[in-house]
Amino acid sequence: MGLRCRAGIILVGLYDSRGSFKRAIELAGDAGFLNDPDRVAGAALRANDALKGAVVFSNLAPGRYAVITFHDENGNGKLDKNVWGVPTEPYGFSNNAQGFLGPPSFEDAAIMVEAKSQAIEIDLHYHGVVAGSSAGQCQPAPSAGAPMRTSEGE
Repeated sequence: MGLRCRAGIILVGLYDSRGSFKRAIELAGDAGFLNDPDRVAGAALRANDALKGAVVFSNLAPGRYAVITFHDENGNGKLDKNVWGVPTEPYGFSNNAQGFLGPPSFEDAAIMVEAKSQAIEIDLHYHGVVAGSSAGQCQPAPSAGAPMRTSEGE
């Protein structure tokens, strides 16, 4: 599933360890996600009329990496959640990994990056919007449905 509206910012982080991945998940609900010193790379893209985005990470050493992305629909710099801690804004992980009653593990989201270029695609996950939540301010776009694309390579 792709972006549902043109508003906000798409935030993307690339991680190379279980610890940095877990810390990023903890920071996603705070405005510090963009300032995470433990990530390998990160990007912020303005949502657009095409309702999709792409990021290229280059010159990566071969190894295991995991990507976290979310659509900060209201532009407040964090992943908004309801009172139960469930995200009210769309999010996704490499491998389209999903956890059970929580985020996936680094191992489930990790992909092997080799010396050659490769591309991954991340589907954004949406939970029901609770009345009064900040995500409810994002008006659906008429052609939502394009997947978020993230490219990785040398």
